[in-house]
Amino acid sequence: EAGFIPGGVPAEKPQAQVRRPQPADFAAIQEVADDDPEVLEALNAERETLESIYDTEFEAVAPREWRIQVGTIPASAAAGLGGAASLHVLLPQGYPLQQDPPVAWLDCPVRDETLQSLAASAIEELLAEWQPMPEGCVCPWVEHLRSVLQPALEEYSSLGAAELLQRQELSRQHQASLPSESASSRGFTYMPANPQFGQRSRHFDENSVDSAYKVEILHGEPIVDRKSTFVAHAAKVETEAQVQWVLRELLSDSKVAVATHNIFAYRFYDTQRGVQVADNDDDGEDGAGSKLAALLSMSGSEGVFVMVSRWYGGIHLGADRFKHISRAASTLLDSAGWTKRGAASAGANDSRRQKR
Repeated sequence: EAGFIPGGVPAEKPQAQVRRPQPADFAAIQEVADDDPEVLEALNAERETLESIYDTEFEAVAPREWRIQVGTIPASAAAGLGGAASLHVLLPQGYPLQQDPPVAWLDCPVRDETLQSLAASAIEELLAEWQPMPEGCVCPWVEHLRSVLQPALEEYSSLGAAELLQRQELSRQHQASLPSESASSRGFTYMPANPQFGQRSRHFDENSVDSAYKVEILHGEPIVDRKSTFVAHAAKVETEAQVQWVLRELLSDSKVAVATHNIFAYRFYDTQRGVQVADNDDDGEDGAGSKLAALLSMSGSEGVFVMVSRWYGGIHLGADRFKHISRAASTLLDSAGWTKRGAASAGANDSRRQKR
């Protein structure tokens, strides 16, 4: 089953052990016949308590198989179909008064390593602290799991809401681009997927969709470290209008649109005004935009726009994130021959080919 996060296993002594539930576990609870009236009374009392607290979020799949919702993941292109994330428990014979702990895992509608890791660690901690008690353990287990998963689930919710707005904007953009529509209605507003990380919305006017400013956009190979992914994008630009066309084109892409950060920098010489034009944006990753701007300057990249998209994987990378941003950008710019080093390498290769 997709998204299984295994929980405990019955043992003579409580163990902080995690494994996938087996068919035998489900068969075993079907065969349980509790003759001890105290066990049945405690079990029924816990079930009634859970029903009163969680109402429709509680489901008794079987007398000793319960499922309680711990959060909701909205449907989105990144997350998939979405749905309820639930703590699923199998209650062994003698629970909650005897020594064996429940088998527990997370039913999750998406395959997400961050959620899986968080839930598995939380369940492992709960198993290590397990002690039989008349009131049972399911309610505190649910609340603990909710508190642990809340930040990740909130990020999914933010992503889902932002992606819905993004789709609406893209639909409006398509309708506005039809010949019957006036040019003034062809603007586009980018709604960030992760405003909690400092991203902001951006409005593009009708000129940003004008094909007269279209340029080729190159994309680099992904760099992955501790579940975070970094990908660079670059284009040759000579005007601010071309910069806006590239930026709009990238942020209209569904994958780029839901990145945690889209850091960019550009520089070109404005021949009409006779001035150097340069700017950068951190997109919530403090200091990253200025580092990209410094990279363009030091590498001798002129007439270039570069963006690095980062999809955060839930693990802080510290200063390493800046290394990956710079490496992703420099590798792409070098391979395109848009840096002094890249141009020199391309020239050397041409020379070698001619000698052959």
